[in-house]
Amino acid sequence: MSAPETGGVGWDVVMPARGSRPGSPARVVFDCPGMPARAVPSAVGRRLARLLREGKAPEAGERLDAVVDELVDQCARERVEQLVSRRDYSAEELGTRLRRDGYPGDVVDRRVCRARESGVVDDARYAASFVRSKALAGWGRTKIERALTARGVSLDALGDLSDELLSEDDELARARELAERRVRSGRGELRSLVRFLCGRGFSPGVAYRAARTALGDED
Repeated sequence: MSAPETGGVGWDVVMPARGSRPGSPARVVFDCPGMPARAVPSAVGRRLARLLREGKAPEAGERLDAVVDELVDQCARERVEQLVSRRDYSAEELGTRLRRDGYPGDVVDRRVCRARESGVVDDARYAASFVRSKALAGWGRTKIERALTARGVSLDALGDLSDELLSEDDELARARELAERRVRSGRGELRSLVRFLCGRGFSPGVAYRAARTALGDED
């Protein structure tokens, strides 16, 4: 850890050392012997250090705790705004990012809940966008479903839109297109084509039908 940034009001801030892993906390340390340091997200540590430098910091005690709690919530809110301004997030993904940044569980739950209530985070919207993107990239239904599950989202979030976005006909068409590319590149053995398509997340039945069609071997 680095040396304390500044001091003078019964407490100080120690920021993570350079090269520390992402999410490493800052510490609020107290002049009083035996009083344990308080870990805070690094973004909060920077705000507190600035208060100290500007001479606006409260004395150690209940008021300091209130200031820290307010800054934790404020920084978490700003972090949510920063993240969702770059791309869409599922609720679980957003919570994971906030926890990784060092925010406590109750703050994470509250901020994710408010993001959902305001529509900033919407798992159904996220799932629809994700499915469209990955389908265009040539992913099969199984791979898409696994990836969504890893992000805390079920295809059930799409409701009836699930069958529309991942219809059997579209699934077969995507698999056939991939298989035909492989055939054109000289990799046209049936077994390897089926194995390749299954690896892309297509069911064995769809993979087999698409491979045979690409090889001109339909019944």
